[in-house]
Amino acid sequence: MPRILSSLVGRISKRNIHEVSYNDRLIITDYSDSENNSFTKRPMEHRGPADADMDTSYECAVPLKQSDAPVPAAPRPVKNDQRSFLDRLIFLSESNVRSKPVYADCWLVGSKGDLENTSDYDSPGGSVTIGTAVDGEFEYNLTPIEYSYPDSMNAVVEKVINDIRERYRTNGGRMDKQSVVAAARGMLINHSDTIEAVFGRDTDTLENVIEDMCGIVYRYTVGMGVFEVLLADPKLEDIYIDAPCDRNRIHVTMNGIAGNNSHIKCRTNLVVDKKEVMNLINILKRDSGLQFCESNPILETDIKTHDARATVVGYPMSPNGDAIAIRKHSVRPWTLTRLIANGTMDPRIAGLLSFLVDNRATFLICGARGAGKSSLLSSLMFEFPLSQRILTIEDTMELPTSMMRKMGYKVQSMLIDDRMGGDNLSRSDEALRVSLRMGESAIILGEVRGEEARTMYQSMRTGRAGSSIMGTIHGDSARSVFERVVHDMNISPEAFMATDILITLGTVKDRRTGNQIRRVNEVVATADMTGEFLDVSDSSMLFSSPVMRRVLSTSQMSKADIAKEIRSRAVIRSFLAEMGKTYGEEYHGPEWIGIANEHVSKSQGKTAEDVLMSFKARFRDLTGIGV
Repeated sequence: MPRILSSLVGRISKRNIHEVSYNDRLIITDYSDSENNSFTKRPMEHRGPADADMDTSYECAVPLKQSDAPVPAAPRPVKNDQRSFLDRLIFLSESNVRSKPVYADCWLVGSKGDLENTSDYDSPGGSVTIGTAVDGEFEYNLTPIEYSYPDSMNAVVEKVINDIRERYRTNGGRMDKQSVVAAARGMLINHSDTIEAVFGRDTDTLENVIEDMCGIVYRYTVGMGVFEVLLADPKLEDIYIDAPCDRNRIHVTMNGIAGNNSHIKCRTNLVVDKKEVMNLINILKRDSGLQFCESNPILETDIKTHDARATVVGYPMSPNGDAIAIRKHSVRPWTLTRLIANGTMDPRIAGLLSFLVDNRATFLICGARGAGKSSLLSSLMFEFPLSQRILTIEDTMELPTSMMRKMGYKVQSMLIDDRMGGDNLSRSDEALRVSLRMGESAIILGEVRGEEARTMYQSMRTGRAGSSIMGTIHGDSARSVFERVVHDMNISPEAFMATDILITLGTVKDRRTGNQIRRVNEVVATADMTGEFLDVSDSSMLFSSPVMRRVLSTSQMSKADIAKEIRSRAVIRSFLAEMGKTYGEEYHGPEWIGIANEHVSKSQGKTAEDVLMSFKARFRDLTGIGV
C-alpha cells in the first residue's frame, strides 16, 4: 500500500523542490506493490536532440491532485533540518523508480550508482555491476543493451518488432532465430539515418549496433526476453523467480566474483511482469512437449539452447502464481586441473583420485545442493582411459557426454524424464537395470535417490558392472550418507561397504569477503569394519584401506610404485593448473588431462620429478611455451 506523509503536497523532484507545500499531504508510491493502481508509470515526453543521450524510456511519476495544488508564491526559506528531510524524501522516491522500454516486460529497479562496487564486467547482451546496496544486500545489477538506448533507437526497435509480428500474422512463415534475425536486419536498413544520428558513421560500430539490435528484436519476438541475457552470462549458476513475479526481484547465484571459487547469492535489479514469465513457460512447454496445467503443476525440462535446466511450479501448488528455478550447466567442462586452479582441492587429492579412477574404484560424491557434486563427477569422468566404455544415467543432462564423444570416448547416455512411465525412482532403477545388460561399462549415476541404490549396490558386490561405478548423493559427510543409505534406503550395512571411496564437498565462508567458497572436506575409504571409514587423504592410512589392498593385488605394483604414480599425476596437474592461470584456461581443459594420463602411463617406475621434467618438455614442444 502507498505510504502517506502528512503535511506535504506536490510532485517532488530536484527541479521543483520549492513547490512543495506544508499545508496538506502527499502520497508517495511504493512501486514494489504492483496492486497499487492509484499511481501510474507514464511514458516520458519526446526529447529533443539535446536529451538524446538520456537512457531511460520510461519514468515513474508521483501523481499530483491539481485542484489541491498551492498557489505559486515566492519560495520560502528552507531550514537545514527541513532540507535534510526533503533530500531523504527525494532519495526515497527516486529509489522506487522503475524503467523499461515500451516493448519489454521487465523493469529495472533502483540505480547501480547506489551500490558499493565490487566488480564490473560486460556480458553478452548487457553490462553488469556487482556491489552492496545501501540496505546491506549483495546485488547483481544488469543493464541490458536496449535499456541504455535513447528513445529514438528504442522507437526503431519497437517498430521492427511490430512489423515482424504483423508480417507473420499476415503471411505466415518461419519464426526461428535465423529467420527473425535476417528479417530484422533487412528492416533496420530502412532506419539507417536514425541509427547513424546516434552512433555515427563508423562502419564497424554500425555493424556491431545492428547485430545487437537484431538480437534484441529476436529476444522480444520469439526469444525469452530478459532471460536470454541472464542465461548468456557465464558467471551465473542459478536464476530464481519467486511468485508473484511482479512483486519480487529475480535472485541469482554466481561463481567467480571476488575470487575464482567464490559462490555468491544475490538479488538483482530486475522485476518481471507476468507476461514475461508466461512467455518463458510457453517456450519450455513447446520445446519439451510436456504438460503444465493445474492438474499437472510441475514442469521440469532442459533449456537446450542455453545448456540449462528449468523447474516450474504453478497453481495450485504455488498459490501466488508461477515460480521458476533455472540451473545453468558449466560452459567449460570441469577437470581436476580446473578444480585445483580454483582452490576446490589440492594437487595430492587430485592425483589420488585420478589413480583410483584408472584402477576402477567405486565412488560416491556427497554434498549439499550447490556444493559442486556434479562438477567433481564430471571431472572424474575425464580420468577414464579412452578405451573405457561409459554409460550415464541422469534426469538432467549435466554430464559432459558430448565433449567426451568428440574426444573419442565411447559414451552411451540414458535420459530419464516425465515422458517415461512411473515416477523418478522407478525410472532410475529400470534405467540402471537396462545399463547392466548393455555390456561391460563404467556406470555413472547423476544422482542416487532411492530404489536404484539397491540395484547399484548389487552391481558393486557381484562385479556385474565390470568397471567403476560413480554417483552423487545428498549428504554432508560419509557418516551421514551411510546412515541415510542404510536406514532410509534400506540397503544393508554390508552392501554399503562395497563403496570404495566417498568424497564430501562443502562450502566454507571466506572471513575476508564473506563469500561462500567450495572445498573438498573429506576423502575417505570404507574400512574392514562395517560402518567404519579411513581418511585416505592421510598418506599413512592409504594402504590400510581395502581398495588399495585390492589395487596392490591386481595391478602388480608395489607400494612405492603406487606412491610414485600418485605423485606424478599430482605434480603434472599442479603444473597444468599454473599454466592455465598464466597462459589461458585451455590448459585446464580435458584434452590436456588425456595427454597427462598418457604420459604417466608411459613413464612407469620413474620418479615424479623425472616424469614432470619430461612432461614439461612435451608441453614446450606442443605449445611453444618455454617452461
